Amino acid sequence: MKKNKSSVGIIANPHSGKDVRRIVSLASSFSNHEKLLILKRVVSGLISSKVKNIYFLKDAGSLGSSVVDEMGGEVENQGATKFHLLDISSNGTTEDSIKAAALMKKKKIDAIIALGGDGTSRAVSKGCGDIPLIALSTGTNNVFPKNIEGTIAGLAAGFYVNDPKFYSSQVRKTKCLSLIFKSGQKEKALVDIALVRESYAGAKAVWDISKLEFLALTCCIPGSLGLSSIGCSFVSIAPEEKEGLFLKMSKRRTKNGKRVMSPIAPGMVVPVNVSSFKKIKMKTPFEYKASSNSVIAFDGEREVVLEKGESFTVSLEDKGPRVLEVYEIMRIAAERGDFEFE
Repeated sequence: MKKNKSSVGIIANPHSGKDVRRIVSLASSFSNHEKLLILKRVVSGLISSKVKNIYFLKDAGSLGSSVVDEMGGEVENQGATKFHLLDISSNGTTEDSIKAAALMKKKKIDAIIALGGDGTSRAVSKGCGDIPLIALSTGTNNVFPKNIEGTIAGLAAGFYVNDPKFYSSQVRKTKCLSLIFKSGQKEKALVDIALVRESYAGAKAVWDISKLEFLALTCCIPGSLGLSSIGCSFVSIAPEEKEGLFLKMSKRRTKNGKRVMSPIAPGMVVPVNVSSFKKIKMKTPFEYKASSNSVIAFDGEREVVLEKGESFTVSLEDKGPRVLEVYEIMRIAAERGDFEFE
């Protein structure tokens, strides 16, 4: 049964695609102008699929505000779709995406489209609860967000929110890595958790692989860039499979270890010394103790500083965000006749 008041939220990270990897690798910058064009294409798809309400984050880069200013008047004159701007007092940090997603959850929005990288997707997942996501890639080393054309993402989201019961089988639950510190603090990652031999968070992005001590992965998709490419040098693990991978790195090649080349960033293929690796099963926690002063990175971004000897527990869980299978929705929409004009 179709809904009368369908709604979609859009969260765009104005800072994605602009980190230190532009200096240390051949990664391109992803301009806010390009993100604005993607946003407009998403909105065009949402309007065409007759979404009633579109909510935008009033972000620090004015992406949401620009769409409302440039497209809102024309759309509202047609009377079919309403634009809403959510002001959360953005400060340009990851917290903006978390707060925006939490507010959209409170407003019971039907789906969220997020523009950014793995880190943005992780932030949105912290606040969105069970609201299904479409994560569009505008970052650097992206595994969780996908390179889906904005118009198509908007159409698919619109078809779903207008009849979520019919399209319920096109919503997929994802995996995540759960980490619990001795203090009780809990964190999660959608793609990878890395322990880095550094005692500061610094510029956030992990790029010096020689300082990696261990790496845990939810998936290993061949052809991926970033830390997960190290795992791809050994095995392939699909996002749908009920297992992950744990790797332990060393400063030098060990007797029983292996040295592999991994594309950790655009134009940056580096040798990695892996002393051991093993697959990890779902809901099978393991404890690890930092061998030196270190920092833990979640989905490629350094966050939590540890002292030597501090321990924590990692487990693979089925508690990641729900995501919309865009291309499956488009296929079924065509078979059902959702593209036909009434």
